[in-house]
Amino acid sequence: MSKPNINLKYREQDGMMLPDLQISNSSEADQPLGRYGRMALEYLRENHPERFTTLKMDGSLMEIMHRVQDEATEKIEALTQQMLQQEPLPQTEDIMERTRHLNSLKLMAEETVLQSVVLIPR
Repeated sequence: MSKPNINLKYREQDGMMLPDLQISNSSEADQPLGRYGRMALEYLRENHPERFTTLKMDGSLMEIMHRVQDEATEKIEALTQQMLQQEPLPQTEDIMERTRHLNSLKLMAEETVLQSVVLIPR
């Protein structure tokens, strides 16, 4: 395994040269992460610490986590709609039964997306 080529810039502070680290290279990636982005970040931090550090140092960590967040959200919505076509809402006046059905479908879609999008190495 070769070492990553990381070009760090340094700044002087109180007579010491400190690495000029930033979380991301773009301002839009500095926005807060959603649930799935935070889960992917935690997974990467715990299971692939070298990769986490490399992405953090080159400034692309948050951009990747935002892409994971967006992709996971889109896939969950699409899968939920697809499952809703296969298993339509029950024809009942009971709002709780309809909500249970919809929540069940969303949980199934979420489980699939967690394994295929969120909890994978980057």
